[in-house]
Amino acid sequence: MSYATIEKQIRSLPEECLDEVSNYIDFLLFKMQMNKDDSVIQDNSKYFGVLKSIPDGLDLQRSMRDG
Repeated sequence: MSYATIEKQIRSLPEECLDEVSNYIDFLLFKMQMNKDDSVIQDNSKYFGVLKSIPDGLDLQRSMRDG
């Protein structure tokens, strides 16, 4: 799907939906950043056995707040 098609779809929405679209775009940007950060995380299993790196649940809240 092209940016032009998405832009046409967004422009066809009522104005009261724009906040929700903006929130979803912020979520996608956050998710993209988290995926980028996850690729940088090293495998620490040899040091900590079966413990996995658990993402901080507050990161999403901070990013949405600081937006």
